Amino acid sequence: MNFLFKPVRAGLLATFMGALAGLGWAQSGPAPAAASAQPPAPVVLGVAEAASGDVAITVTGTGEAARTARLRPAAAGEVRAVNFKAGDRVAAGQVLLRLDEQPLQLARELAASERDAAARTAARLERLRGTGAVEDSAIDTAQEALRNAEIALKQAEQALTDRVLRAPFAGTVGLANVQVGDRVTPDTEVATLDDRRSLRVHFEVPEAYLAKLAPGLPLTVQSVAFAGQSFGGKVAEVDSRIDAARRTVRLLAEVPNPDDRLRPGMSFDVRLPLAGPAYVSVPELALQWGREGAFVWTVANERAQQVPVRPVRRANGRVLVEGTLVAGQPVVVEGVQRLREGRGVQAVNP
Repeated sequence: MNFLFKPVRAGLLATFMGALAGLGWAQSGPAPAAASAQPPAPVVLGVAEAASGDVAITVTGTGEAARTARLRPAAAGEVRAVNFKAGDRVAAGQVLLRLDEQPLQLARELAASERDAAARTAARLERLRGTGAVEDSAIDTAQEALRNAEIALKQAEQALTDRVLRAPFAGTVGLANVQVGDRVTPDTEVATLDDRRSLRVHFEVPEAYLAKLAPGLPLTVQSVAFAGQSFGGKVAEVDSRIDAARRTVRLLAEVPNPDDRLRPGMSFDVRLPLAGPAYVSVPELALQWGREGAFVWTVANERAQQVPVRPVRRANGRVLVEGTLVAGQPVVVEGVQRLREGRGVQAVNP
């Protein structure tokens, strides 16, 4: 039985190894003599090309004005005049609202009169200092009364100023929440004021991209209000911490708005291109898999050579790979089933 089994087993093993060779399983190490002796295998060649590992993140963000304020009066009173309407562009310091001023104008006039009287008394007594006609203490009391009268006048003037609401900066005013005759207090929101010359867009990206983020990176934003249109901007700030719940980092972008088309509160699709390392790309059909991982067949001296690679990602019918493969090398895209290490090849590309 043994003398019959050994030849049969050897024959089966030879048949199995031949089948593996026919399926394109390459052997490691020096090419066997049989591979060199075979006629050249017809193949279709492609070319390994230099490729960029740049990526573009697209996320949703929310816009806000570069500066914004909720306008409230500094004092309580009755509204006498509303000097704006929604959408008006106003200058810094422009009067937007006036309250009833008459009682405070009278108070200011009274304070001014008392200050003038105190000033005359203090000046008259000061001229008598050192004559013995007036005690020095009386002169000092007159000077103190003058200082108090001046403070009272400033308080009256400040109270009168508080009856007028002015724009704290140049911008666009929103809808008025009050009208003439309304009674307001310092808690009453009169309107909003936005500086929309540029918008600040808040958005978040996954923490995996943190090392690539920095202020100044260019980006574009799109809004459903302007379908198909993109607006350029840049990253202004990167948060100092990672959100532990969402594993994201917050960013703030600055988007110029010179024609005043964008509005605070808009949602935006933010597209942020990020630079990546350089790779080599090969056609998808060139990428093969074996027992030791991914590889491609290339050609050196008209013979097949197996080159290990590590796939990174697919893009537009090609695969970005890492390894010793360099741009410009030919890679086999058709006919890989007949190849073995060292076998001659013949390109039959159209």
